[in-house]
Amino acid sequence: MAKSARSTASEGKRNLVTIKGIRNGLVFALAEDAPFTDVLTELEDKLLGSHQHLLSGSTLSAYIEKGKRQLSEDEEKALRRIFASQGELIVSGLDGPPPLKDWRPKDPYVHKGTLRSGQLIEHDGDVVVIGDVNPGAHIIASGDVFVMGRLRGSAHAGAGGDVLSVVAATYFEPLQVRIAGVVRRSPETYTRAAEMEFAYLEGNQMAVEKMSVLAQHRMRTRSSHAVI
Repeated sequence: MAKSARSTASEGKRNLVTIKGIRNGLVFALAEDAPFTDVLTELEDKLLGSHQHLLSGSTLSAYIEKGKRQLSEDEEKALRRIFASQGELIVSGLDGPPPLKDWRPKDPYVHKGTLRSGQLIEHDGDVVVIGDVNPGAHIIASGDVFVMGRLRGSAHAGAGGDVLSVVAATYFEPLQVRIAGVVRRSPETYTRAAEMEFAYLEGNQMAVEKMSVLAQHRMRTRSSHAVI
């Protein structure tokens, strides 16, 4: 009996659902040899509890890695029902994420010159502006936003839900910054000297740092999103 009890306790500590962040969504790897009801319970616990911070408010694609497990029709419905209860997640595949060859980096959009009030740049990928972005101008990008000048308009990075995207500018004076589903309005006045800065997400909060630490930030965030 003692041996059985130790075995049960050990099984209870198993990680039945592993969540990995990728640029265009989340991958949910399900244990192949555990009872499916236990897998569903852990999945629901993670989505509603300790891993709620993954859901930014924007819609994310969920890719399921089920390995050799064969799902019955009822099991698939139960799985989809859990994701449907999370309005931010859409099941985009039951056989893992798309092949790496389908993740080819998108070409950035480069705008040379001032982006004036009323003008809009919307691009699926990174946006680079070599010039100023005036108040009343807007940038919407599924990737990063880089402004080699004054950013005084509005910029939205990670418009498709990419919480790892950043907004950077030489003079960081935006009217509004949005990353994925998190919005921040900036103060009306700035006293800082020109030094390129970038905005990023720290959980559900937005922070601003000097551009010189962007490389370290990328390494840290990609590492923390690699395996959960």
